[in-house]
Amino acid sequence: MDIFTECMVKKKKGIADYLKVVVCILVIVVILLSMPLVSQINYVGIILFMVCAGVIYLLYNIIISINLEYEYTFTNGAMDVDKIIAARRRKRMTSLNARSIEIMASVDSKEVGAYANDKSIKRHYACSSVDDPDTYFVVYSENDKKHMLIFNPNETIKDGFKRLNPQKVFLAD
Repeated sequence: MDIFTECMVKKKKGIADYLKVVVCILVIVVILLSMPLVSQINYVGIILFMVCAGVIYLLYNIIISINLEYEYTFTNGAMDVDKIIAARRRKRMTSLNARSIEIMASVDSKEVGAYANDKSIKRHYACSSVDDPDTYFVVYSENDKKHMLIFNPNETIKDGFKRLNPQKVFLAD
């Protein structure tokens, strides 16, 4: 029987995200208020105007980039995780196979202790929030390097991992 499911998770915004927006807006306001002064400078004014426009565009992209979603696609044991930025750009974060994972468990479980302080493991955060009760981690190898994916799988994805690799998957029942 084939298993296919997709799951979208929206990242919750934290204080750092809101602070980033406020700082960007303040910088944009300062630039806009200084535009009349910049435009009165001969020759250099045009260049400064173009630089200010570029900085405003960059700050706008920073503001909209805090809107993140993660898409998990699980197909017959192969899972792809994509990051969707501002509902415009898609970037592949990682791919893994359920049959070759080292462990999968809840981030609240005792199994996470062995991997929590290991600095050699590259971490991929694709979850709404690490503090959510339904957040899981999976440790796997990719290109001879250990990776840890922290994510919020739906029931179909959890069941798929459990069915394909039952001795390495520890689900909270």
